[in-house]
Amino acid sequence: MEDSQARSCAMEPLQGASYAFEGHMGERIQRNHNHWLLTAPQANPGMLAMFYDRDRQPQRDLVPWAGEFAGKYLTSAVLCYRFSRDKRLADQIARFVAALQGAQAENGYLGPFPKDQRLIGKTASGEHDTWDLWGHYHTILGLLLWHQESGDARALKTAMGIGDLICDTFLGTGRRVVDAGAEEMNQAISHGLCLLYQETGIERYLAMAREVERDWQTPPSGDYVRAALAGTPFYEMPKPRWESLHSAQAILTLYEITGDERYRKAFEAIWRSIRDGDRHNTGGFSSGEAATGNPYDPRPIETCCTVAWMALSVDMLRLSGDPRVADELELSTFNATLGAQSPSGRWWTYNTPMDGARRASAHEIVFQAREGTPELNCCAVNGPRSLGMLSEWAIVQGALGLALNYYGPSTITAPMEEGGTLTSRQDTSYPLDGHMQINIRRHGPETNVPLGLRVPAWSHSTSVRVNGQPLPTPQPGSYVWLERPWRTGDKIELELDMRPRTWIGERDAAGKVSLYRGPLLLAYDRWLNTMDPDDVPPIAPQQLNLKRINVSVPTAEPWVAYEAHTADGTRLVLCDFASAGQAGSPYRTWLPLAGA
Repeated sequence: MEDSQARSCAMEPLQGASYAFEGHMGERIQRNHNHWLLTAPQANPGMLAMFYDRDRQPQRDLVPWAGEFAGKYLTSAVLCYRFSRDKRLADQIARFVAALQGAQAENGYLGPFPKDQRLIGKTASGEHDTWDLWGHYHTILGLLLWHQESGDARALKTAMGIGDLICDTFLGTGRRVVDAGAEEMNQAISHGLCLLYQETGIERYLAMAREVERDWQTPPSGDYVRAALAGTPFYEMPKPRWESLHSAQAILTLYEITGDERYRKAFEAIWRSIRDGDRHNTGGFSSGEAATGNPYDPRPIETCCTVAWMALSVDMLRLSGDPRVADELELSTFNATLGAQSPSGRWWTYNTPMDGARRASAHEIVFQAREGTPELNCCAVNGPRSLGMLSEWAIVQGALGLALNYYGPSTITAPMEEGGTLTSRQDTSYPLDGHMQINIRRHGPETNVPLGLRVPAWSHSTSVRVNGQPLPTPQPGSYVWLERPWRTGDKIELELDMRPRTWIGERDAAGKVSLYRGPLLLAYDRWLNTMDPDDVPPIAPQQLNLKRINVSVPTAEPWVAYEAHTADGTRLVLCDFASAGQAGSPYRTWLPLAGA
């Protein structure tokens, strides 16, 4: 291994932490747990069966990315298991992993396609390249997460079998991964190979990842590193689809492995390019499944794309330790994620538009459903990962200490290096208001423990008290680091600035404005108002005077609602974006701006 050159990131997810999310977020997580994670394999047995009968006749009619479903489900299940520690889910994951291992061919193949279509073949129709390497990438990711979480040696062995197959097929054979086509999808295997190398130290996995890196430079591939270092924004790169973000994650792992600054600079440039030019007001990413350089582009914002953006942001937080990256994750989680999930936990959207309607993915991309997998599509299995990623950024370990990034009713217990635990319980209704009381419990030695509190960049006036004693006003977009021998009964009070904020639209949203209160994007919903969407009068943001109200509707009550008035005095009800449209009514987040 290249330990002498390897670099550590600024922050890392906290291993061994326990989480209890309460309030609205806790309800959403529990419904996802009960109504999807615990039921999906049983309700969609073809998710595993497709690996077992891949060489039987008649062949299954599969979408090119069918092999991803199992890996995406497994990744989501493992990340969410960190919250529940539910033995039922643990047992199900273990059975799922055992079934995957049982379906693996002797040469390591673990996809759903027959022998003449594997890795670089065509689908049965011959119309599309299979995304077979892409499917194996997601399977590697899920297996490694379960191995790291549970110590299950079978999971690591199965993942290594895939890595060995990739190396045997392409390393030193004259065959190239670029020959598999679907470049932005199949070349994501580079990230899986890097992760395998980090886990095992087996050099051929890194050598194979480097071969894929060379394929990035072979047209029509993405050329991610060279393009980023040349200052090319992501949307102008050869492969700006969302799947390329997983190759961008490989760039970060290559930096961790080698310490080569080119990789760090390229990764940061790609992340910032997307943040500046493609992250929508909802915290979602993509327009028509790709970067366009236009955050106002009204084309579909796919759930899978937002999940990939959040995974990239988790990596950026690890690399940079910048609390403003955690702001991005909070924005995406409270808006794009909860907006994509049905409040029932039974389904996810494919598209969660800025203006439009909420449609289940089973409605918009029903073409992915097949016999034995009636509920499966890419977003259905991937959406839950966006909730599970809370375990990767809610609290993290940095060089200066523990950093608390997630705010909301919750109890998080963190293990201490010197022994014992530090528990922080948040008594708050955040993000509905900005006041938080964080109650500390300490078990173990009373040594100094630095604890960082994220101050969002939008909170321009923040107050912090420890045991009633005020601290200096912190800077927006920073961490307040508190270092003391924490004792049970200590209290931290945090007050964030929840004054409404605006985003003035341009291009497709010219003459319009989006409104925020704290991290929540606000929306007009026809269900809550007397006027139709195209009849909403212009608003003057400085005259809104938001007043929180309880709304009386027969069903689909919003998480939070505000009464406001347009520039001409018309009463307007706004709700949180995650609730907008849940009754099937149209909604808007870009509202007419008075004086535009």
